[in-house]
Amino acid sequence: MIRGLVPREFLWRAPVWHADLDAFGEVRNASLLRLLQETATRASSDAGFDSQYYDRTGTIWVIRRTTLTLASPARSGDVLDVRTWIADFRRVRSQREYEVRAQDRLVARASTDWVLVDRSHGRPRRIPDEWQTVFVPEGAAAAVRIPFPETEPPADATTLHRRIELHDLDALQHVNNSNYVSYVEQAALDVAGSAGWSFADQIAAGGRLRAVSHDLEYLDAARYGERIEITTWPTTVTPEGIERHTHLHRGDVGRPLLHARSRYQWVSAGTPTPMPAAFREALARA
Repeated sequence: MIRGLVPREFLWRAPVWHADLDAFGEVRNASLLRLLQETATRASSDAGFDSQYYDRTGTIWVIRRTTLTLASPARSGDVLDVRTWIADFRRVRSQREYEVRAQDRLVARASTDWVLVDRSHGRPRRIPDEWQTVFVPEGAAAAVRIPFPETEPPADATTLHRRIELHDLDALQHVNNSNYVSYVEQAALDVAGSAGWSFADQIAAGGRLRAVSHDLEYLDAARYGERIEITTWPTTVTPEGIERHTHLHRGDVGRPLLHARSRYQWVSAGTPTPMPAAFREALARA
C-alpha cells in the first residue's frame, strides 16, 4: 500500500501465471480483468472492508461498467504491479481506477464503475459515509462518466449463440464480469472466420487480430444453462484496426445482458502493423 496520498492508493504485486497466457504467450484480457477484480477486493479488505464487513451489512459491490486499454502485452516471467485508487463516490456508485505495470513498462490502464447493492434483493444501497472518510478523506470531484454509446445493430449484423456453462460462473452464481470479454473476443474471431479469415488463415498470413481495448457495460446477469445470443457488427474499419460493437442478450435486444465496444489491431510477430487489404475488406462486410 502507498501511504500518505489522497486519495488512498493500494498496490498489489502478482506474478504472471502460465494459466493466464493465451496461444501466443500473452496474458489474456479476461485474466487481466480478473486481476483487477482481485486487486479491488484486496484494496477493500486492506481498508477494513473485508468479507466480514459485507456479511454484517448485507451488501456487495457489482460492476456496472469496465474500460480496459492495453499498452503492451504481459508475458510469462513478468511480475505485474497493479495500482488502484478510488476516483469518486456518488450516492450508490464509485469509480475505481487502475494502472498495471511490469517494472517500468505500462501494460494497461482501466476503470470500473461499481454499484453498492443489497445482497438479498440486488437493489442499490447508499454508500456509507465511512467509505468516503477512509478512501478520499479530503473529498473528490465527481469523475467524468462518458455515456456508453447507444447503438442499434444493423439488419445484417451477425448473431451467434452460446450456452452458459458451469465454469463461466462466479461465487454469486452468475457469469463473472471477466468472462464476458472472452465471449466478445471469440465472437470477433468467429466472424472473421465466417468471412474467410479463420484463426489458421490469419496465422498463415503472418499475423492475427489482437483486442487492444474494451468498453463493457453490464446490464443484467446471465446464469447457468441460459442460451444467449451475441450480436456483433463493425463500426469502424481502418488500416490500423477495427472497432466492433457487440450486444449480448436473451434472444431479444430488449433484454440485454451486455453492451460492448471493442477495438482490435492486426499484429505481426507481436508488433502492430497495417491489416492486409483483403482482410480489412472482408471485415468491413462482416
